[in-house]
Amino acid sequence: MKLELSVWTHHLTHLVYSYFYYCRANKIGVNISYNPKIKYNSAKLTVHNKTILFDYSDDTKFIDTSDNFDYYFKRSLLKRDQSLNVHPLNFNVPLAYKSYQLLLKLNKDLVFHKFNRTEIGRALDVFGWFTNSGHGTLDIRNYPKTVSDFGGNIIYYTRLWNPDNNPNPDEKERRTIQNEFRINACRIIKKEFKNVEVGLYADDLSKKLASDLVLPSSKSDKKSYLKKLSKFNIGIADDGLKNTPGWKIGEYLMFGKAVVTTPLNICIDDFYEEVNYSKVSSRSAYNELPDKIEYLLQNKNYLKMCEANFIWSKNYIHPKNYLSRILKVTELSE
Repeated sequence: MKLELSVWTHHLTHLVYSYFYYCRANKIGVNISYNPKIKYNSAKLTVHNKTILFDYSDDTKFIDTSDNFDYYFKRSLLKRDQSLNVHPLNFNVPLAYKSYQLLLKLNKDLVFHKFNRTEIGRALDVFGWFTNSGHGTLDIRNYPKTVSDFGGNIIYYTRLWNPDNNPNPDEKERRTIQNEFRINACRIIKKEFKNVEVGLYADDLSKKLASDLVLPSSKSDKKSYLKKLSKFNIGIADDGLKNTPGWKIGEYLMFGKAVVTTPLNICIDDFYEEVNYSKVSSRSAYNELPDKIEYLLQNKNYLKMCEANFIWSKNYIHPKNYLSRILKVTELSE
C-alpha cells in the first residue's frame, strides 16, 4: 500500500498521519513516496493495483480528473458532483501521531524537498517552540477521551480576509460578506451571552474594522487555541475559503462540541441537522445565532449534540477509522 505526494502541505497532514497510524495498527510497511506528477494538495494511494486520489482542495473544483483514478475522494464535494467513483472526504483536521517515528519512514526526496520544510519543521517541533502548532499538542493521543459539561459555554475565534488582496470581483464580495458575518457574530454573541470567548485573530484589517474584538497574541496561536477549545461546549462556525467549511468544524467535532454554523453546501457522510449541527438560514444571518444557541442551552440539548459529534468524529476523523473507512467504501481493505 503506497502513498504518493508531490508536496506535503498542511491540508495533507490528516491523511499522512492517518496512513501512518493505519500501517502501524495493521503491521503493514510504511511507503510514503515522492511523485512530482501528483497535483498540489492531493495525494494518491495505491492498494491492490487500484488507485485512490485524495483531493483536499478548499475549492469545489476538482484538482484532477476523476476518470484517471479508480476512486476519487474530495474534501469540498458538491452533491451534484458525487458519482459512483467520487466520494466525500468529509471534514479535514490538522492532527499528528508519533511525528518523529513518521519522519524516519519518509522517502528522502520528501524529507529534503524545499517545499516540505514547514511540515517537516512542525513534525520536529514537538513542543511548539519554533512554530505556532506544536505536534505534541496536535498529536491524536492528546485529544479529549470523553465529553465534559462546562455549562454550555460558547467559543468563536476567527479571522478576517482582506478583499483588497484578491483581484477577483466575486471573491472580493465573498470576503466582504464573510467578514461582516464574523464581526457581527462575535458582537451579538458577546452581547447576548455571558459565558463566552469570541474574537478575531490580530492583523491590520481586524484592528481597522473591529479593534474591540481583536484577540491578544497569547490566545492566537494554535497550541493555545486547542487548549482553550477543550474547555467549551458550543462552537460557532461559518464557511471558509471558496464558501466551503474550513478546519474549524472538524476540530469542534474532535473535541466533542455542539456546532452552530452557516449552511453546509458540501457532502458530509451521516452528518445531520439538529443531530450534529444547527444552522442559520444564510451566510449573513448572524442575527439568528442567539435563538440557535438558546435552543441548545434548553435542557442542556448541547450535551446530546456533543456526544453525537464525539462519536461521529471517532468514526470519520480519528486515524483509527479514517483510512479504514475509506478502504471499506472502496472494498480495498488490506
